[in-house]
Amino acid sequence: MRTRDRWTIGTVLLVAVGLAGCTEPAAPPTASDPATSAADMAEAAAYCEEQGGEVQQRQPAWQTNLDEEDWVPLGDPVAVCRFQTLDDDADSRIYVDLVTITSDEPTLAALAYLSRTEIPDDPPGNPASALCSSLGGTTSFGSGTAGGGLTAPDDPDDPVVAPCTFADGSFIDEWGIAYYAEGTVRGIDLAGVFSFDRSTLPEVF
Repeated sequence: MRTRDRWTIGTVLLVAVGLAGCTEPAAPPTASDPATSAADMAEAAAYCEEQGGEVQQRQPAWQTNLDEEDWVPLGDPVAVCRFQTLDDDADSRIYVDLVTITSDEPTLAALAYLSRTEIPDDPPGNPASALCSSLGGTTSFGSGTAGGGLTAPDDPDDPVVAPCTFADGSFIDEWGIAYYAEGTVRGIDLAGVFSFDRSTLPEVF
């Protein structure tokens, strides 16, 4: 090999090594990392309990209008904050996802709750489901009438909860939203639990 060729190859290798040495180091862990997410969820669960709530793990399931043995589990269990804090002989409860009560910005579920939108006139079927639908949420599990919800078979009060779920993944149980719209608080007034600033809210609803 000629001297000039060897010099050219050597120069290319040196440049390549130099560029490799300038490569930026790996990015530090972010909030999307499992460990960080787990820490965030633990903090959210602690906040739920500080506010008088109870953290439950509920299993989404289809066919909850049938016998329990016919329920069909869907995905992984979902963490919810269950509030039963009113002096009403434990007659009312409300269920909400952990992000909705701890986020610095409002979720769609929180905005729907605070909007106190009226239940549609003469809704067909369940008025709470009709209100949820009018707000852009859904309580549907499939297209039929088999039903579905967040299940906890050992819960003596609410073995099945129907969440009103929104496009951002947030949810509050349908009856919690419906009763609040009519001026009745169930479980706890979530307006005093939400972590975000309520002085200026987007007029989504």
